[in-house]
Amino acid sequence: MTPAQAFAALRRLTPEGALAWLRDRGQITQTWSWADLRAEEHALQFTVSRLASVDLLAELRQMIIDSVAGDLTRTDFMKDARSALARKGWWGLNEVEDPVTGETVMTRFNPTRLKLIFDTNVRQAAVAGQWDRAQQTKRLFPYLRYVTLADEKVRDSHRAWHNLVLPVDDPWWNTHMPQNAYRCRCYVRQVSQREYDRGTTPTRQAMRKTAPAEKLREWENPRTGETLQVPDGVHPAFVGNPGKDRAAALQRASADKLRAVPPDLAAAARRLLGKGDGSAP
Repeated sequence: MTPAQAFAALRRLTPEGALAWLRDRGQITQTWSWADLRAEEHALQFTVSRLASVDLLAELRQMIIDSVAGDLTRTDFMKDARSALARKGWWGLNEVEDPVTGETVMTRFNPTRLKLIFDTNVRQAAVAGQWDRAQQTKRLFPYLRYVTLADEKVRDSHRAWHNLVLPVDDPWWNTHMPQNAYRCRCYVRQVSQREYDRGTTPTRQAMRKTAPAEKLREWENPRTGETLQVPDGVHPAFVGNPGKDRAAALQRASADKLRAVPPDLAAAARRLLGKGDGSAP
């Protein structure tokens, strides 16, 4: 096998981190608005707004998992998802009742929306997988570089972050790990210490090494009335870090399970997990 063939084979390997993120989202949740769930709640919950069918939600979730695992393409997903929605009367325009307001609202399933559903979920999964890799390899690549596609479609706020290079564990990534809005195409690259010290990207552009001053705006959740502080340039649905949120959510879920069992069994479980100090795993 030539080096080129080996590299191609490596790129075809199943993205385990992305798959783990998708599979961990096993809780099927019906919502009527993207604002019904916080960004971090998506770590363990799968939903499609205004789709009031648990069976269809589970079917769409599995199709996305299969696509990331390599069994389906986006074209396959589009075809199969359309068939599933049409089979149960959800394709096209439908009326649903909002349980919060009691109002009848319209929802539409068409090719544009299916692409958005697919792309949003797959990109979030990819980000979570990349975060896992960054944590595992940060001794070799201790920094992350924010990258845009540098074209006319890039949002001005995201363009301002292009080539920003910060340590992997810098708190800025807690709220700005891309994607940072619907249809956001930004991503991160891992950076070695040598590259960081050189101070330029592979295309000879200067790195920016200081996190920008945090600019927050107040956002009132129209569903709950809760007021949150949201970073400028980040859509409220994407505030967070999918990989880090997943790890925290799994830790909370594990701690909840241990609290529900007798103390001696919980202590034994912690010892098996290498947690002999009484803390949650």
